[in-house]
Amino acid sequence: MVDTFLFPKDRKVQRSNVLLDATIRDFSGGWNVIDNDLNLTTKFSKILRNMQRNEDGSNAVRHGTKLFADTSDYLDSIIACEYFSANIVCVGKNGKLVRIDSNGTVYEIWSDDWANNLPGSPDGWATGLTFASFAIFSGSLIVANGTNKPLIIDANMNCQYLNDPATGSNANTPIAKYLLAHGRYLIMAGDPDAADRIHISSTDTSGVWVGDDSPNDSVSLDLGSRVPSGSSTIKGLGSFRDKILVFFDDSILPGTLGVFSDSDHAPTFTDAIEGHGSISHRVIQTIGEDVLFADQIGVSSVNRALFTGSVRPERFSQLVDPEIQKDINNLTSTSTLEDRTFSIFDSQARDYMLMIPNTDLVDNTTETRTFVFKKNETLKIEAWYEFKNWSWSAACRSALKRIFFTTGTDVFLYGTEQDPIRKDREGSEEMFDDDTVFTDYTGFSPVADTADSGVPIPFIWELPWSDAGQRFLTKSSRYINFDTLGDNKFTANMFTDNIYRDKSDFGEDWEEDELKFDDSLGFDVDVLDPTLELVFEGGDSPGFGADEFGEDFGGGRPTRLEQLYAWTSRYKIMKLRMYGDATKALKFISITMAYSVGSPRR
Repeated sequence: MVDTFLFPKDRKVQRSNVLLDATIRDFSGGWNVIDNDLNLTTKFSKILRNMQRNEDGSNAVRHGTKLFADTSDYLDSIIACEYFSANIVCVGKNGKLVRIDSNGTVYEIWSDDWANNLPGSPDGWATGLTFASFAIFSGSLIVANGTNKPLIIDANMNCQYLNDPATGSNANTPIAKYLLAHGRYLIMAGDPDAADRIHISSTDTSGVWVGDDSPNDSVSLDLGSRVPSGSSTIKGLGSFRDKILVFFDDSILPGTLGVFSDSDHAPTFTDAIEGHGSISHRVIQTIGEDVLFADQIGVSSVNRALFTGSVRPERFSQLVDPEIQKDINNLTSTSTLEDRTFSIFDSQARDYMLMIPNTDLVDNTTETRTFVFKKNETLKIEAWYEFKNWSWSAACRSALKRIFFTTGTDVFLYGTEQDPIRKDREGSEEMFDDDTVFTDYTGFSPVADTADSGVPIPFIWELPWSDAGQRFLTKSSRYINFDTLGDNKFTANMFTDNIYRDKSDFGEDWEEDELKFDDSLGFDVDVLDPTLELVFEGGDSPGFGADEFGEDFGGGRPTRLEQLYAWTSRYKIMKLRMYGDATKALKFISITMAYSVGSPRR
């Protein structure tokens, strides 16, 4: 039984050893890898994995996902998806398209057979596709893949080739990789015959292009000569207020449309912005009156200077840039970087998610490392964190602001505060639709009863070193308290002085059995055994700690009560780490430690 009395009657406590307490309740800094953790305050985290910052100031385990639809009857692998007209439209690697209604029912809307039924019996899309993009223009969804002529899908989900409505021909319709709807115009780029060219449709049309009959004010422009340095290949398109943004590797070209000369567009382009670019069209997100994008350096936003009216990118990923750069540099294949890296904005949580495959392998088993930035201007929240153990290929956001992810042929729904999902891949019998059976450190494998399927969410939160403002003095920890909500178990570790070591410190001599964690646990952090360790139940569950058989023990009181737990060690500097596998809710509100300066007199 834990001694809960701060000053037991049979002990004398000298004034020099008066019991002090320190509470950590500000987690606002988020994940920080750029600064040495000996110099950071406890509002930052050295590791913040599969946890997220909430508007109430807490750190909580992220939400999970559950199976929404299986497209394997039609698609071999989903490469892109978009929400349109109360349906999710998915593009398959095999050149087919499906729609998924609100009930999760899948319908084929494009294939060779569908194309052959059109006037003229055209061919369908090619197989072996790796990229597709979308634009919603004049109540229709336009879809392009960079290989074939684009498609148009109307509000009734009828799909056909994008044609000139006057002639029914698509002879002059460009083949393009990137699409952008901007005001009264549809814009295309990524022309396989001219990598620096953009195509601007005729006003208020999507099917009238250069060469089509009048009335026609469409235009095609080669922009390579305007790029001051780096590659002139267009990497993506964005829309920023009244401007379009044409992205290259290392520059951005802002332009204004709606200017006419005779019967043609005469769009105006200002000087290119150097030092910023984009790695992919798929990482460009228009969020309100801002545009977020990622390049080789990190993540930036586009803002308009208040008085000059110029477009000014501002980089905001400095705290995690080394990790982003490492993952991008590991992708030696340019096509992998462009096709597999993508982003999605969770407007409910105010999270921008940047997803980068962690290897150069283009297959369904490639894990996607997710860098998450929360920005809530009203509550003045800005923080980075990291999601792992995912392997998504695409994502989209519904009219109700729900996020859907895809992997293989499956579509998954992401949880929210209003609709929490506590495991990953709930309802899925297996991770992938090929012969690969997904197993990981949780031991998950296909099961017959899908109601019990899914994998726990592994989380880890590590604070920086702390000296309580007294680096040279020895402190004696006595008690610890966690103010939590939820009923999931977690393990708390304390590392003191020089006992904490990264694997790299051991060179070739380190032994796997000396380390607390190894890569098989899903964590790429390897450390020596901690000074202190205790297993807790979250604040809505009885008990705390666990015996050698894994059974709960203790007073049966939730940790959110002012229950103090024995936590005794001597140190000059220390750090805390909390980790576990979550299948239930868990939210950290605050952490309180009681300690004295000097050794306690007994």
